[in-house]
Amino acid sequence: MTAIVGILNKRGAVMAADSAVTVTNGDRTKIYNTATKIFRMSLDNPVGVMMFSSTEFIGTPWDVIFKLYRDTRGKQSFNTLEEYAKNFVDFLSAENYFSSVKSQKDYFISELSKFYYTIRDEVIDDYQRKINDMTEEEASEVDSDEILHFMLESKLKYALELYSEKDISPEFEDYTIDNLSSYGNEYFKELMELCEEDHLPTDMQKQWEESFLAYIRSQFYYNGSGIVFVGYGSKDIYPSLLPIYISGAFDHRLRYYFDHDAKQSVTTDDRAFICPFAQTDVMMTLMKGVAPDMFEIIDSQHKKSMQKVKDNIVEKLKESNVSQDVIDKVVESAQDKIQEEFQDNVLEYIQEEYIDGIIDAVDSFSIADMANMGESLISVTNLQRHISSSDESVGGPIDVAVITRSEGFIWIKHKDWFRQDLNPNTRFFE
Repeated sequence: MTAIVGILNKRGAVMAADSAVTVTNGDRTKIYNTATKIFRMSLDNPVGVMMFSSTEFIGTPWDVIFKLYRDTRGKQSFNTLEEYAKNFVDFLSAENYFSSVKSQKDYFISELSKFYYTIRDEVIDDYQRKINDMTEEEASEVDSDEILHFMLESKLKYALELYSEKDISPEFEDYTIDNLSSYGNEYFKELMELCEEDHLPTDMQKQWEESFLAYIRSQFYYNGSGIVFVGYGSKDIYPSLLPIYISGAFDHRLRYYFDHDAKQSVTTDDRAFICPFAQTDVMMTLMKGVAPDMFEIIDSQHKKSMQKVKDNIVEKLKESNVSQDVIDKVVESAQDKIQEEFQDNVLEYIQEEYIDGIIDAVDSFSIADMANMGESLISVTNLQRHISSSDESVGGPIDVAVITRSEGFIWIKHKDWFRQDLNPNTRFFE
């Protein structure tokens, strides 16, 4: 796991990251505190990246890819940060996604398998609950095949509708069911064999293909890597930050999307930003004054309390022979209004008393202040994981880098695995 953060103001941008990486082997996991997650993308231009989630792309380490990009395309200059990110995507395509035809098919099979087992487990669990709620006599008379067919059909329809609502990954906008069937026909036949082994209906290959197509095309968050570009385009006065999510590639298409909703650009009006990624809970608690899950609990409990009040009011009004139409209008409007006001007031307090104050402070920070803040945010996340009962999935040395328009990319802290005095000419810190 990972904790990284980008901090931006008019003076420049800071990137900070921990070193923990979780390696899974079957049911066993091991955490190493040796991963580098910040990289310079150009020796000539003020651009860097931070990485979180998977440290590899279809079997190739991201650090190898980043350094190869820097060596081959790092001298190119672009007007905006987004153009650098697009050029990096083009680079992946030009290098055939650092994968063979076989590895792309392996990725496809892996995604299809995850999709299948998720649907299968939900159907079997729902079926088992339904049977458990029956008497022995009722259970002995049910048509299991009919129930399973209905449940599987419903799950696949729900998946189709869910993923179809999401935006489409750029390289899959014109990817059709015919493309999918042609590329993965043999694997869908194997999927039907799995259905037979798992006692699921085997006459729904079309529905499987349609729902999986919606999933594989969508920008629904999928297993993969987050790549956060930070820095300046050649025409930028102030820094920007743009995350890209990259999952993998198959059929010579890259599954990725730019997260424009999370893009941040310093302007004369928007003067500073703090952008945490991956394990953000501790940093968001410091910024908002309340843990994200605690706010959700408070809001949920308030709704339950309002419901109890509503039930009591309804009971008293009925005792007074008030008509149901009047009761509905009075109670519903009052509950909705009070709940909305509660949420608005709490969010306004958080914004004014915590977030605005921190952002105002960052706006006035020097580069050194921002670097210290970035390191501290990662460090306090590390501390929380250390003293809690959860895995220490944030830890190890903290790397910190600064990017300014005039000085470019500068390391503030960078762990190494060798003696610098024995390697004076190393390119390690480039």
